[in-house]
Amino acid sequence: MPGYSMDLRERIVAALEAGERVVSVAARFEVGERTVRAYRQLAREGQLAPRPRPGKAPRLPKEQEASFVAMIQETPNWTIVSLQGEWHKRTGVFLPSSTLHDHLKRLGGRYKKRVVSPASATTRSGLTSGSKSKA
Repeated sequence: MPGYSMDLRERIVAALEAGERVVSVAARFEVGERTVRAYRQLAREGQLAPRPRPGKAPRLPKEQEASFVAMIQETPNWTIVSLQGEWHKRTGVFLPSSTLHDHLKRLGGRYKKRVVSPASATTRSGLTSGSKSKA
């Protein structure tokens, strides 16, 4: 859950500085009393802004996303393996197939699951699973 906006934090601190009690400020802004006390303490320390969210940085940075999209649009029928190899060749960065899949899914792109295989023996002879031979 993301933190509260900077605007709300500043209004809470301003209400406290105006002399309102913690309980009434919490009720007025519909936040917990602990939150009001924490914002008062952070304001005293000069660190009222939200802290950065923890976690790993994405493997495909936002700066490279445009070139990734352009590469996908060049050749729309990539397999994950071929996309992985081409990205590595172009950027020198190896991305796992799971990362590529996640980025494609997030961007609304698609990929081919396998390379087109040659026709089976029954298809080549003109017989398909639903056809009947005429005698």
